[in-house]
Amino acid sequence: MTVNAKVDIMAKRLSDIQKDAEATKEALSHQLLEFQSSAQENHNVIHAQLSELVDYIHRGSADKKGESGSRGLQKPANTQKEGSAVTPSFEQRVQMAQRRIVQTVLDADANRESQEAAERDRERRRKEARSLKRRRKD
Repeated sequence: MTVNAKVDIMAKRLSDIQKDAEATKEALSHQLLEFQSSAQENHNVIHAQLSELVDYIHRGSADKKGESGSRGLQKPANTQKEGSAVTPSFEQRVQMAQRRIVQTVLDADANRESQEAAERDRERRRKEARSLKRRRKD
């Protein structure tokens, strides 16, 4: 087996390893993005619930002091109040989920496009390197 054949085989193996590494990296990046999205959603829900609990406690102590008149304890509205977070309505959660899905698809497309561009660039460099080798031999 000639040296050039061995080099070609090793270059092919290296290329396969690089492709596997890139695919693994892409999969891990996608999993990380999903984890971050889920963590942020959980954080938002917990924050909203804690804010509701604090508001409930404050309303209760105000009622005991007679500061709130005849209002009594009331459930907060399902909209965002300035200064405090509340649990979003079902429609708002659906819209948030739709935005996350669209953003995830856009991010995946951008990632795929950048990986394809990088692959094209690597292929172009490989061809240039082969061309230079041939010129040096001649």
